[in-house]
Amino acid sequence: MFRIGEFSRIGSVTIETLRHYDALGLLKPAHVDPFTGYRYYSAGQLPRLNRIIALKEVGFSLEEIARILHDNLSPDELRGMLKAQLVLTESAIATAQVRRDRILTRLNSLNMEEAMPAYEVTLKSVDALTIAAIRERVPTLEQVPQRWGEMFNTLASWLTANGLPFGLPMTLYHNEGYTREDIDTECAFIIHDTALDKVARPVAPIMVRPMAAVSSMATTVVADWKAEGLEPAYRALGQWIEAHEYHIVGAPRELYYGSPEKGDYTVEIQFPVEKEVLIWGR
Repeated sequence: MFRIGEFSRIGSVTIETLRHYDALGLLKPAHVDPFTGYRYYSAGQLPRLNRIIALKEVGFSLEEIARILHDNLSPDELRGMLKAQLVLTESAIATAQVRRDRILTRLNSLNMEEAMPAYEVTLKSVDALTIAAIRERVPTLEQVPQRWGEMFNTLASWLTANGLPFGLPMTLYHNEGYTREDIDTECAFIIHDTALDKVARPVAPIMVRPMAAVSSMATTVVADWKAEGLEPAYRALGQWIEAHEYHIVGAPRELYYGSPEKGDYTVEIQFPVEKEVLIWGR
């Protein structure tokens, strides 16, 4: 089971949205602690969440979505409804290109409900690291790619100027859950074989800091991330974490291998986890 913030991250919706869906009866938590009021969600609720998002993004109101879900449409019927909306949207491509792309993405996600790509999840330990990083709050999700590029360029220039050997780039997400605004994100490079006391003093906003070792890290790799996107991999990780009775204990990381210019860009998603110990009713 996942706390609301963890389910928000895995499902790529905000905590406020999940609370709103709960209030409307669209997506009730799998369990609510009677003493604390904490909401807990199950990985088994991801398909229903995906349908709500898909229907909302193609223009259905929440009231209409409630009726559609109540009718328990088959995947084929649901895809038919989405395709009908797609035809209407394509009649106004000049003003609706962004919506069209989102519909196609959600149609792909619905297809994956029946044939989820085979993501191999690995549980491994990760050694303590030293990183050079920049952390900031990016106002909107649309601005993230540009700001990441600027932060990584700033870091690489500083590391190179100081003769510091550095390895893989990574990003970390520090918001409690998924959000499209005020994204608390950190870009970093791993620094190899460098003691902290020997590192040149960085100039703000760059910081050099240690990252503690992680004894249990649930990871999966997305090789063709441009075609697949990262959302299915996050959901596969969430399902694995719940199925193996772990819970999330830290900020997720994304490590990047290869070069986008050469077409071999690979992303490794990591979640720090511990074995789950849930005492119901407490």
